[in-house]
Order: sequence, then structure tokens, then C-alpha cells
Amino acid sequence: MRHFDLAAGRSRPAGWTRFSDQTASACSRPALTRLRTLACFWALFVAVGMLSATGIWPAPSATAREGWLAPSARAAGALTLTDDMGRQVSLPAPAAGSAAPQRIVSLAPSATEILFALGLGPEVVGVDEYSNYPAAASKLPKVGGFSTPSIEKIAALKPTLVLGTNLHAKFLPQFDQLHIPVLLLNPPDVSGILHDIQIVGRATGTTAAANQVVADIRSRLKRVQQKVEKIPASQRPWVYYEVWSDPLMTAGPNSFISQLITLAGGRNIAFDAKGDYPVISPENIIERNPDVILFPLVHGSDALTVEKLKARPGWEKISAVKAGRVFGIDADLISRPGPRVALAVEELSRLILPETGASQ
Repeated sequence: MRHFDLAAGRSRPAGWTRFSDQTASACSRPALTRLRTLACFWALFVAVGMLSATGIWPAPSATAREGWLAPSARAAGALTLTDDMGRQVSLPAPAAGSAAPQRIVSLAPSATEILFALGLGPEVVGVDEYSNYPAAASKLPKVGGFSTPSIEKIAALKPTLVLGTNLHAKFLPQFDQLHIPVLLLNPPDVSGILHDIQIVGRATGTTAAANQVVADIRSRLKRVQQKVEKIPASQRPWVYYEVWSDPLMTAGPNSFISQLITLAGGRNIAFDAKGDYPVISPENIIERNPDVILFPLVHGSDALTVEKLKARPGWEKISAVKAGRVFGIDADLISRPGPRVALAVEELSRLILPETGASQ
């Protein structure tokens, strides 16, 4: 027998405690202040504001994205683009194949990855401290942290374009004073990622490359989808993704990570949670008995490992632990809304549904 959770809009197994019931007491603990601090840190670590799990990969509709993919000339030799914050941004019209190099600064790892995917690595003159992929990005001049860019360092690089996220909107007045054009990227879903790749392509004169990257992502996601669709929704594995270990935090139903889990063929045990990255109790995880447990792989002596996770009291009862289906996954790969999104879904699918995950 299954119950229907009106708040979540989907069914839940009989006997499961509502997620909101078990988190209420956790959020009243003295650790709340610390939780907020950790949550903010994680939000910065993933490099972009958390995304909602709405669309998958269809191209944006003409009504929803009107004007976004069709820049119009505001003046001779200029084009106008609308960024993800709804801002009209005027840029010099780039000529595809032009010998004149651009000077681009990226304030987010996801934006850096887009630029390199479009073949613009040689024209990137500065990046944030967390931009580490591809390897060449790590060698570029750093312009500060993700949330603390140095306007002075950026200005010294004389950029023709700066790419940031919604979290960089507070710096716009300073960029405006310096007459530095800024595009803010904040994709709401996977479809939004594809849109942002194309808009960066238009802004930089690499439309053909952008279209090719988008086509490749769509193709790879479709292959995974076709395999996942062969498995009835009611038979897909339940997945617990551990965002943070002290206190335990997981990925809520509207988070970017939860969307990737769904695309990969899994069912998020926190489907009825409120918030993108809520606290969850060990008891509730044991009760919901996930078939697969995933966590982000990070470096450091305090980093979580499979062995540490499996050794937690009571966790030996969990199906994922019994079956040896506890896996770490590259934290950057799963958290960055950029051109590696298809690779992230393929890797997740390989772990969640081993028979469906490999790309072909």
C-alpha cells in the first residue's frame, strides 16, 4: 500500500515518515546557526545558485525565451543579449573567425567550462579561484573567490566581457562605472544550461561551436533517457545523496542534483523535502532504506569515504550498504551546471542503474 503526499504531489511508501515531520526537530537544535553557515558555504561551492528540477532538454519555447537567442542590433556593430537576470546587455558584435582576440573573465567554474568547451580557452584572461577544469583553467590568473571577486584585478585585465552568476549582481554598479559588459548566467534547469551555452556562443562569435556542444549534450541525454524509460518508474532505485555530513544534509526535490538523479534513473528519497538542501536525520535515512547512496568526493583528511559512511551506527541495515552500492562521485561534475552535464548524468546512471549508464 502507498500513501499520496499532497505536499509533494507524488506517492510515498507506506510507513515512511513525512520528511517535513522529521526535519522540524532537527532545525530547532542549537546547530541551526552552524547549519546555515554550512548551507551558505555549499551554495558557493557549487558555483551557481541552486537550480529547479523542471525541464529536461527541450529547446526553450519562443514565449518563454523570447529574444534570448536572437540578439538584435542596437547600434551599428553592436548586438543586444538578454541574460538570465532579464538584463539587456549590449556587446560589440563579434565576427566569427575574426583575428581580433577577445579578453574574457569568468567569475564561476561553470562559466569557465562553457568558455573552454566553445574553444575560447586562449581568450580567457582571468578566472575565479574555483575554476579548475579543464586543467588549463587552473593556470590562468585568479581574480578572487567565487563570491569575492576583485574588481581591481578584473579591471587590470581589461576584459571585453565578464561572465558571472546571479550572485554577482551586487557588483554590477562597479562594472557599469568601468564600462565592462557583464552577462549573468543562472540556468533554472538542464534546458537553461543549453540556452546559456548558446547565448555565450552568440556573445563570443562561436555560435557553430555552441550549437555542436548543445547537440552533443542532447544526444547523450537522450540515449540515457531511452534506457531509463525501459525501467518502470516504480522499479527505479531509491537514492540518498549526501550533500554534507555534519549535520547530515541531502538534495531536496527541486535541487539541480535531484534533477540529475531523476534523469539518471533514480528516485530521490527526499522527494517530499522542503528546500533545496535540507537537514535529514540518520533515523529517517535508515527508515527510507535507499538502494543507492551517493556522496561528493572532496579532498582533505576529513573527507567522507565509503568506509566511514558504512560504519555509521545502524547503517548496516540499509539496502545500499548491504549490497555494496555506496559510491563517491566527483563533486565538481555533479554540482556545476555546465557543458559536462551529460557526463554527470551518464556517471550517475552508471552508478544507479549499472546496465544503463555507459555512454555509447
